[in-house]
Amino acid sequence: MVRDWVPRFNAEGPAGLIDRKAPGQPPRLTDAHRAALAVTIEAGLVAVSIYAGAMMP
Repeated sequence: MVRDWVPRFNAEGPAGLIDRKAPGQPPRLTDAHRAALAVTIEAGLVAVSIYAGAMMP
């Protein structure tokens, strides 16, 4: 919101307007998990469906 930007700009100049890390819980996925997820997504739904089917009894 603009009301949040004005004090940051006054205190730090234009550099104060750069987005910062949002407060809250740390990410649940590690960089390795994100990379594995990206590979899975890029492989497509068919490859994932075949793998999931192989895992079922």
